[in-house]
Amino acid sequence: MNAHDYKNFTVTEVGAICHVVLDVPNRPMNVLQHDVMTELERIVSDLEENVTASVVLFESGKESGFLAGADIAIIESIQSPEQAEALLVAGQSLFARIERLRMKTVAVLHGPCLGGGLEWALACDHRLARDNSSTKIGLPEIKLGLIPGWGGTQRLPARVGLAAGLKMILQGTQVDAGRAARMGLVDRAIKPENWTEEVNAFAHLLATGKKPRQRIVRRWFSRLIDSTSMGRRYILKTARRSIAKHADHYPALSSAIDAISDGYRGDRSGFDTERSEFIKLLATPTCRQLLRLFFARESARNPRTWTPGETRAVMELPIRKVGVVGAGAMGAGIGQLAATRGYSVCLKEIDAATAEKARVNVDRMIDEYADRKRFDDGQRVDLRSKVSVTALQVDLADADLIVEAVVERMDVKQRVLGDLEPMVAKHCILATNTSSLSVAEMSKGLQRPDNFAGLHFFNPVHAMELVEIVRGPTTSEATVARLVTLVRALGKTPIVTNDSPGFLVNRVLFPYLGEAIRMVAEGHSVESIDRAVKRFGMPMGPLELLDQVGLDVALHVAGGLQSVLPDASAVIDTLQTMVDRGHLGKKTKVGFYDYHEKRKRVAVTQQKSRRVMPATIPGGFPGDSLDDTQRRLVYPMLAESVRCLEEHVVADAWAIDLAMVLGTGFAPHRGGPLSVIDSIGADRVMGNMKILRSIHGPRFSPPESLIAMAGSGQRFLATSLSKQPATAKP
Repeated sequence: MNAHDYKNFTVTEVGAICHVVLDVPNRPMNVLQHDVMTELERIVSDLEENVTASVVLFESGKESGFLAGADIAIIESIQSPEQAEALLVAGQSLFARIERLRMKTVAVLHGPCLGGGLEWALACDHRLARDNSSTKIGLPEIKLGLIPGWGGTQRLPARVGLAAGLKMILQGTQVDAGRAARMGLVDRAIKPENWTEEVNAFAHLLATGKKPRQRIVRRWFSRLIDSTSMGRRYILKTARRSIAKHADHYPALSSAIDAISDGYRGDRSGFDTERSEFIKLLATPTCRQLLRLFFARESARNPRTWTPGETRAVMELPIRKVGVVGAGAMGAGIGQLAATRGYSVCLKEIDAATAEKARVNVDRMIDEYADRKRFDDGQRVDLRSKVSVTALQVDLADADLIVEAVVERMDVKQRVLGDLEPMVAKHCILATNTSSLSVAEMSKGLQRPDNFAGLHFFNPVHAMELVEIVRGPTTSEATVARLVTLVRALGKTPIVTNDSPGFLVNRVLFPYLGEAIRMVAEGHSVESIDRAVKRFGMPMGPLELLDQVGLDVALHVAGGLQSVLPDASAVIDTLQTMVDRGHLGKKTKVGFYDYHEKRKRVAVTQQKSRRVMPATIPGGFPGDSLDDTQRRLVYPMLAESVRCLEEHVVADAWAIDLAMVLGTGFAPHRGGPLSVIDSIGADRVMGNMKILRSIHGPRFSPPESLIAMAGSGQRFLATSLSKQPATAKP
């Protein structure tokens, strides 16, 4: 090959095998950005003229992985359909040239191979994947409100079958190496200990002109259905039916099916459809909001404001051993998560008998996790060795972090923390997993309150991405920095909040839940309330959510919020009545719904409620596209989000939206509460709140900063999605 000096690639030719190694400088992960694509195009041009190499290996020089996809900032910066068209044509053309190369091409995959990375790999003749937990392969564009734009909608179904390809694209599913091999997405899933040897052997086999043996991975009837127009029509029709409820909020679902469908016409029109649909989607509100949430998540996970002292604390005082006091559902979940991420974990229970029960439960959780991850015996033993369960407090003495997850009572938590502090090292962080109790109050009596903070995981721990890191009045910035680093290492997204009743998520969520409870008490239908909110885009209604959380838990949180929500007494009374009856929700099989049968139904006590007709408002509520039920439930969240910003519960507006989406499932396509205000307009929201106040009372009074913003044209969030704004100030 011609000699070139590349910024992002190293190209070497050894005999008949050419190694093209990508290593984007100053990036923890490889991404496809403009200069990478330009250099790859030059390399492909050289390969097209190369007459000596018979095999090309496309590899990564980073241990972190093959390729995380396209640089999302480039997508966000696209200013016109013409610019988008040029970018898409260039990518499709380049990968088509790789597909047509004379020599055999092999994508050598480890770590993430996502988006454009997989589209590149699919253009190759063969794919090899390292079979360990870090390898993740997929096309996640749907999660940004987009579809693959460089041939993914065409090549993936052709490789793995129409049904499997549709599922991966429509769900943004990521698969590991073993699953990818079983699907036929990769040729080999290679164990790490055999990685280099088997990759080289595969390349040399190709270089000799031999054809690697292929396993038949798809059943005969799957191949038959894919090969007939009638079979494909059935699969596509089924897919359209499955997305029907979500297609209005997430138009990329229909676009993906259209592009995949057109790929079976027998020409390359599917690539044209892929480009045209991608361009249309870029301009949709859903795409803009999902892109905004992507950048917000990046901001939360990559703090840029640490001082050198905070960075030094993270480096010099790393967290290696995690202690958890209380091995109930939350404590055991935190412990299991930390162990799966490589931390040494010690769970402490109150006595030997309780510790033994906890040990049995933890072993069961580890077995279930190992089964899901298809661990071998050695991996299971290694994971189990990271977790110990004890009744002896002294076993926590060498921990770098101890999280208390005991009963939600201030006196109990203070006693636990007070007993722990004298026996742990001075650098050890003490943290509370409380969902609502005051961090400031809890720290009273501690000798080192600068090493104390809230670390609020959401239930279930393994499934919920958000963790609130609660800074008390004396919590040091170094402690916050160390906890942020831990949360990121656990694969979660941290949001740093100041100590405030309910912190951020529960404080914003409760007015919404409380309004739903009020509506039931007034006689509104339980099912109609939940249905209206699902139409708005929530994953479940507020009353079903209360049943899932537990009405006793909701009652406890509500009590802690009375100082900031003084009108909460009526809601607390209703919850107290239900709790006194033993109606705690799903865990007692009755709450707002009855769960005794396979299919839940409205509880008998609620079915007898009288029906309430909505008030008629002259002129209606202008400009928000919500129905009466949605407006009454959602507006309290909008208002409380603004008040949290006014009171500096968090530093930035984007953090509120991100926390509510990750912590409560707030409709992602709407971006979050503050994004909803921006889309409706502060003046309209303020005006509608005044109307609601005239009907329902002072709890609907608009916040002062919203009043000040009305008519000014200001927004809470910047129009540039990749540059998160400072807190909006009227």
